[in-house]
Amino acid sequence: MAAILAGSAWAAAAGSGIPLEKWNLPAGKAGVQVKPVLTGEIHGVSTDQVLIVGPGQHVEPAHAKEAVVWLVLEGKGTMHAGSAKYDVQGETIARAPQGVAWQIDVAKGEVLRAVRVRRELTADDLAELKKFPQNNAAPLVKKFSECTPYGEAIKSPKTVSRTLLPENYVPRMAVGTVETTGPDTVGRHKHPMLEQIFLGLKGNDITVLADEHNANLTEFSILHIPLGSNHGAEVAGGKKLHYVWMDFFIAKEGQEYLKNHLTLDPQKKK
Repeated sequence: MAAILAGSAWAAAAGSGIPLEKWNLPAGKAGVQVKPVLTGEIHGVSTDQVLIVGPGQHVEPAHAKEAVVWLVLEGKGTMHAGSAKYDVQGETIARAPQGVAWQIDVAKGEVLRAVRVRRELTADDLAELKKFPQNNAAPLVKKFSECTPYGEAIKSPKTVSRTLLPENYVPRMAVGTVETTGPDTVGRHKHPMLEQIFLGLKGNDITVLADEHNANLTEFSILHIPLGSNHGAEVAGGKKLHYVWMDFFIAKEGQEYLKNHLTLDPQKKK
């Protein structure tokens, strides 16, 4: 079934100076809805909210010069990449080998909510991919909760952060999550070597700070951290912080920043 392209209205949080868009795809009749968000915010990067109400099917063709990453937020479906088949349910990351198409099937009675991220690849990026053939040999499909935890100085000891998409799977891109309960903070910091997007997960209700601006990031909302800003996050008592961060490095050398993420015992749980 062909996707219906929904209109996209860019919306900064009121008076915040931080580009933010809320989830705005209501579950209705069976089919596929696609809504571009944060359009034009980051050069070479496009993000879309995708809602599939079963019975529905979405086919994502192979892109020779574009990497595609899916972030399933909730719901249940089956994802096909080439001859590989994966049953997915709940928070899951999916990245097919470069040049392999995706097909997503959602059965009658099910609803799948996801964000699709596409990154344009330069000639240098494509050459870089060839240096890591092991990362491009098979699809990467993994539940968020099964991904490797890491620690970072700007976060409290009770915070659980996870690397969803390590470096060198998609050139100049990495993805992870941060989770804690309030009251807590993610300390302010700067990283002018990369562009960054935050995506609120189920139950997330936090204040994102960037220089003199702030914005309320709720579940399934998505925002762009202004490049080079001194930013962080706060969560009040009784509330939850749980979001995806997506890093888009301006140059490969910027990936050195990821050394601040110190891998922890994989047995560390939420």
